[in-house]
Amino acid sequence: MLYFSELKGKHVKTEQGIRLGRLTDLVFLAAAQPTVTKLVVDGGHNHLYIIPIRYIIKLNAVITIMDSFSVEAIAHQELYLGKNLLDQQIIDIRGNKVVRVNDVALQDKPVLTIAGVDIGIIGVLRWFGVDETFGRILRLLGKTITSRFLSWTDIQPLELARGKVVLKKEEKKLSRLMPEDLADHLETMSIRNVTRVLSLMDEELAAEVIESLNITYQQNLFKEFTPERSAILVEHMNPDDAVDILLTLTERRRAAIITNLSQHKNTEISSLLSLSNTPIGGLITPEYFVANPEETAMRIRQRIQGETQDFSSLSYVYIVNAQKQLVGVSSLHELLLAPSDKPLYKFMNPSLVVLHLTTPKTTAIKRMLKYKLETLPVIDDNKHMLGIVTIDDLAESILDKI
Repeated sequence: MLYFSELKGKHVKTEQGIRLGRLTDLVFLAAAQPTVTKLVVDGGHNHLYIIPIRYIIKLNAVITIMDSFSVEAIAHQELYLGKNLLDQQIIDIRGNKVVRVNDVALQDKPVLTIAGVDIGIIGVLRWFGVDETFGRILRLLGKTITSRFLSWTDIQPLELARGKVVLKKEEKKLSRLMPEDLADHLETMSIRNVTRVLSLMDEELAAEVIESLNITYQQNLFKEFTPERSAILVEHMNPDDAVDILLTLTERRRAAIITNLSQHKNTEISSLLSLSNTPIGGLITPEYFVANPEETAMRIRQRIQGETQDFSSLSYVYIVNAQKQLVGVSSLHELLLAPSDKPLYKFMNPSLVVLHLTTPKTTAIKRMLKYKLETLPVIDDNKHMLGIVTIDDLAESILDKI
């Protein structure tokens, strides 16, 4: 077993002893069996020789190649071992963390092939030539250090050209990673490979990850998905996030996706889309909770437990009268402190801060900051609630244009 750390920097010469330079990298075929195909030799003065592996005669303290060697360019599906794999991040699903490739193991029989990667401290120490010394010192102290080696058969290149790999045998455990963290890593991959990773997840997790991706990735993914697949994901997404994505698509594709939604989701999404051409309409979310003034604090608490399980968050209870007009608001803190039998109209706040569809975004966020509110209700001319806008969505929308 050879290691790249042991080969890099070796002198390369011809049979006649002509010194070409030092080995700086290896080229390998990105395949199920990653065979090393070329040497990269630094001849000095910014001159690199890319020499096919077939010209090697000896691979000892000095690398000897044939006098009749020739150079070749990097071919399709070939990658640099050092540049594309060494010291790059991999997603360690088993450890639920991101680690680095510290060294690359090579098997030299029958042909030079990548055997795997070393992600442990030994892989770092090997570069300084002190791995064996360090091991002996630890043994004298009654301690040991184990190698953290991943064989190539346990690694699935997803975007190797960008230095990203994940464990093949553990892909189904992607759910252990936070959706936001996973989205950050997926944004370094091609759309094709992102689609492949998402296909390993259940619909709920896939939807959460897509919500955390940037809008360009979201748009391209929904262009790749079938309308049926897109609709399944939209069913699990926050409505306002889903609308943001749908608005980036053509009207024909958008309609095809909406047609495949459940009746409830279809109505919800269609309503939000109809409001999207106004300053505030595109930011509205339908995830809000309403109650009537006569309901007691206990009744509202019970309803919240049963009716808001799918909400991403809840900050306020909005109170509407018999004509569905907004007449008051109560924070969750006020609701929790109220006696169980106390009706809402006795502790709700009738002084409302509201938005209309035509309210400028800058005005909306100024109101939120002035009154220290996390969300604001959006009403029509008849005081009927259309939805709410969160400070996060408002701030993000404004910052996107700066």
